[in-house]
Amino acid sequence: MKHLKKVLTVLLIFAMLMSVASCAGSDTSEDRVIKIGFPAPLSGTSAGVGSDMERGITLAIEDINAAGGILGHQVELVKGDVEGQEPSTVTTVINRLITRDEVDAMVTGLANPSLVELDIMEENKIPYVLYGYAQAQERLMAETPGKYSYIHNAIPTYVRYQTEFPDMVENLIASGDFSPENKKVAVVKSQNEYSLYCGEGMRDTFASYGWDIVVDETIPYERYTEFAPILSKIREEEPAIVIYTDHTAANAATFLTSFLQDPTKSLVFLQATPSYPEFKEIMAGKQDGVIWNYAASLLGEKGDAFREKYNERWGEYPNPYGGFVYDAMMIVADAMEKSGDPFDKEKVNDVLLDPDYAYEGNIGTYRFDPETRLAISGMDGIPFATYQVWDEQNIVINPPELAQDAFKLPPWYK
Repeated sequence: MKHLKKVLTVLLIFAMLMSVASCAGSDTSEDRVIKIGFPAPLSGTSAGVGSDMERGITLAIEDINAAGGILGHQVELVKGDVEGQEPSTVTTVINRLITRDEVDAMVTGLANPSLVELDIMEENKIPYVLYGYAQAQERLMAETPGKYSYIHNAIPTYVRYQTEFPDMVENLIASGDFSPENKKVAVVKSQNEYSLYCGEGMRDTFASYGWDIVVDETIPYERYTEFAPILSKIREEEPAIVIYTDHTAANAATFLTSFLQDPTKSLVFLQATPSYPEFKEIMAGKQDGVIWNYAASLLGEKGDAFREKYNERWGEYPNPYGGFVYDAMMIVADAMEKSGDPFDKEKVNDVLLDPDYAYEGNIGTYRFDPETRLAISGMDGIPFATYQVWDEQNIVINPPELAQDAFKLPPWYK
């Protein structure tokens, strides 16, 4: 009897060991696919940007798989449409990607302006490389230092959104390239964290330089067309600078179209929207002279090469987010490769947390600030560029090291 019990015990242990070995073997087998979650606005008001992001990450995954995958594993894109980027929708999509689709990492450009998804990523220990809404990340990191160790934002700080345009205007005045008729500024924002951060920041910077803020309006963060009262104030004050930071393409196009019906002698700055495909389509060339800037851009030889590759694949050139998300996906692939096990989320994340980690992308050199988990800005990191639109092309006018042409007065100025 004792002998029989010993035999049964040995058989049971053997069976358990075989089961464990089988599970381990299935986890590391070469036919296991790496799943990348992609929560993005594939429909709704930001669908144009979402489409560009989808093309960028698709191109990255095609390049990775064509080169043999990551440590022999092919990569699969698992999409989640966050539609209008509302918090409840984003939360639902993220949870589904984690629990139902069991993704190994997440990559996106934009999901939600307040980054409501960060807590979910951290709780589930999902390596997350995104490319946007740095102002929310800086706030969250400052409120709870050290909490978000699985979050890696490839965009640099947005602080320069608050200062770069005012500084450029001051330099243009000092050089004699711009002679404003007054020192008045009009600011129009929308009720969301990103727009308020940029608009209020530029407002305060101009005020600190001695400019008068004569219009300071905030519109709802939704489809909006009632600009007549705001434009009436602008036309009454005739400010030298008009700043509009709502990043909804349709709203920005409505505002600019209405402004151009009876323009004031003002420089017009629009936040981000001149890069959006849907904005370009609506404006159809009428946006010439508008100024805008980006914390990251496709510039230089590598950027040009990527633009051509993207155009060859999709039949058109990317707006910046196609390049952004391509690089974000490549950062994840690089971290998985260096970890030695693409399915070990902790090991992959540890690679990205390494203070010496760097990746040479199409946008620039990615190094992460250990406190904010944002990419480091600058000519030796991720360059910041200011553009002016001419002939439907976004032309770099600042900084001088990257400038493709000089600033010119907009056509309505004359």
